[in-house]
Amino acid sequence: MVCFCPECSSLLREKNVNGTYILACRCGYEEVNASHEADLKKKIEKKKNAIRKNLVVIKEEDKIIVHPLVSKYCPKCNHKEAEAWQEQTRSADEPSTSFFKCTKCKHTWREY
Repeated sequence: MVCFCPECSSLLREKNVNGTYILACRCGYEEVNASHEADLKKKIEKKKNAIRKNLVVIKEEDKIIVHPLVSKYCPKCNHKEAEAWQEQTRSADEPSTSFFKCTKCKHTWREY
């Protein structure tokens, strides 16, 4: 949430002072940001849940590849969920190619 200074109407910026988060202004006004810890925990948990639900992590040799899950019908088995990624397969002035891999039958296809 954006907060403004009641004295000069400037934007209050978050600052960490000895482990306590405060909202401070350039004019010298300060107030304790009590909601920081709760907001931070909510944001972290929300990101973790989104990552768990929408990403596929693949480990190949020494690298980790992360692909998002999308709603796409597989042309082979008609399953409606697939991994998605894009690659530049043609010249730079052409659009990239979208690749999909079915999460059920592992069939891979592309769309230009």
